[in-house]
Amino acid sequence: MAPDEPSASRLEEIRAGRIQKLAKLRELGIDPYPTTFAGREDTAAAREKPIDTPVRIAGRIVLWRRHGGSTFAQLRDESGQLQIQLRRDVVGEEKYELIKLLDIGDFLGVSGKLFTTKTGELTVGVEEFSILTKALRPLPEKWHGLTDPEIIVRKRHLAMIADPSVAEVLKQRAGFVRRMRTFLDGEGFIEVATPVLESVPGGADAEPFTTHHNSLDTDFYLRISLELAHKRLIVGGLERVYEIGRVFRNEGLSREHLQDYDLLEFYWAYADLEALKQLVQRFYASIIEGTFGTLKLRYGDDELDFTPPWPESDYFDLFRGIGIDLPEYPTAEALLPIAQKHGLREAAPGIGRGRLIDMIYKKEIRPTLIRPQFLVGHPVDISPLAKREADDPSRVQRLQVLMAGSEVGNGFAELNDPLDQRERFEEQQRLREGGDKEAHMFDEEFLEALEYGMPPTAGFGVSIERFFMYLTNSPSIRDVVAFPLTRPLE
Repeated sequence: MAPDEPSASRLEEIRAGRIQKLAKLRELGIDPYPTTFAGREDTAAAREKPIDTPVRIAGRIVLWRRHGGSTFAQLRDESGQLQIQLRRDVVGEEKYELIKLLDIGDFLGVSGKLFTTKTGELTVGVEEFSILTKALRPLPEKWHGLTDPEIIVRKRHLAMIADPSVAEVLKQRAGFVRRMRTFLDGEGFIEVATPVLESVPGGADAEPFTTHHNSLDTDFYLRISLELAHKRLIVGGLERVYEIGRVFRNEGLSREHLQDYDLLEFYWAYADLEALKQLVQRFYASIIEGTFGTLKLRYGDDELDFTPPWPESDYFDLFRGIGIDLPEYPTAEALLPIAQKHGLREAAPGIGRGRLIDMIYKKEIRPTLIRPQFLVGHPVDISPLAKREADDPSRVQRLQVLMAGSEVGNGFAELNDPLDQRERFEEQQRLREGGDKEAHMFDEEFLEALEYGMPPTAGFGVSIERFFMYLTNSPSIRDVVAFPLTRPLE
């Protein structure tokens, strides 16, 4: 058995003992769950004060050493931890006896003056203390911490207690997202909120989740993207919009995939793909340097340098580099044996040309693209919402931000020709009817909006969690999420 948690019988024994202590506190007239501890300062602020200064701190007991009439403990709060000393001759016999009813994991509030022990450790000499919370379950075993990956994911609160750096990642993410907002606000974008429940999900190649609205007696989809709602806002007259919204995709599990995550999307009227490239580079450089203090980070063994300007790779050239000249395979039927030759077992008759192209790209090409860069010149088959290149209608005006063999950003010169968009939706619908669950659904309401006229527009989106995972050198996207989805325990 892993050392993370005691056996069920031992846990019940410990819990029963703590409940007895809880009952004893109440018998003594002590409320083990008081409302507040007024006048508290955090431990980091207390550490900055001179010796002999009175302080008033509170936190969880994470270490406990009793030596007769003197007890040392470590109190931890969000800002750090600080040693305290409780002495019988200072707090009094009656109060000191209450220590027998305390355990590691309990919350304690203390008042007293700072001093330094013989070993040089800053300590609060406790003059008064209050029990703030009685914990009924033991913390993870102190020497080993949490080692079971299943418990780390399922019981993130325990992971945070055992390893405060888990919480630091969440704090860092908060600053990362805040800088995103600050940058876009400074560029004149306005933050909007669009519906999570949709009649027709669109804007991405993904299978949606479904839900039911009881009052309307109607099934709806959880959104897979923010794109189509934002474009309708551009049609309506807004010119720079963004949203950080939760999206839901019923796709497979992997180290870089989640079923629900935060997506940033922004749309910029009258901007072209070149203007979007410049903005995206400034945007990434600003939030990365602001969060990490540098534009040069590492993921595994690879150095990632986000200093603009970024290099560009051409989609068709990359395919030629693995011996596939895409124009020579104009249909799905022609490309299918090539995909099968590359070991793609899921490649089968009925899959569209765009899906086959994407499968080959993700297996053979994307993993080799390590340095931060733009991928441009995508085929129209894999980009049903992007504007065609004027001099080559088989390509679209699209960019992807790539790093460490993964996509961490996707942008278009948005398709605003309603008749071209209708034809592409019709093709996507044929693919759905042929069994492609991730093909785009036909959205008549969006097409109607587009027919009222949308100005030239550039749009961009990035999964915050995936991007942040790579920037923090995290092995899995689950490491940067507070509570990743898990299968319910039976």
